[in-house]
Amino acid sequence: MPTATPSVPPTAPQQPLNAGFPDPALIVSYATVLRYIRHRLNTLLHGQLKPWAQEHKFNYARLIELKKLEEETQAVLLQRLMAHFQFPTELLRIIVHQSRRHFFLFTSLENLARFKAELQLFDNPPFDAPASPTTPPN
Repeated sequence: MPTATPSVPPTAPQQPLNAGFPDPALIVSYATVLRYIRHRLNTLLHGQLKPWAQEHKFNYARLIELKKLEEETQAVLLQRLMAHFQFPTELLRIIVHQSRRHFFLFTSLENLARFKAELQLFDNPPFDAPASPTTPPN
């Protein structure tokens, strides 16, 4: 009489780990991080940026440059600011079409989701902005 062999459920094939490349779902572009940082710095009232920079040991002149520059020259400063705003990231330098580009790798999906939610709020505030004092009423 044949003996019944216990049925072993098939195991799902394991995905090979790509140890050399970060998870693309956690990567954000330099331009997106720059836009977020600009929003955060613009939340400071007029005259508060310089004391804030001194208090948190940031170079005031470099913070002013962030408001104007579009080139990817301040990646390390952006990374420091992101850490200050509770978004630890790793800086990635990737060659794209023969030019060095900077990207930011978030440490978790939760941090990335919070970052995107805050950026969405900055980009699209849920309230109507007051009319400018120089705008004539309709």
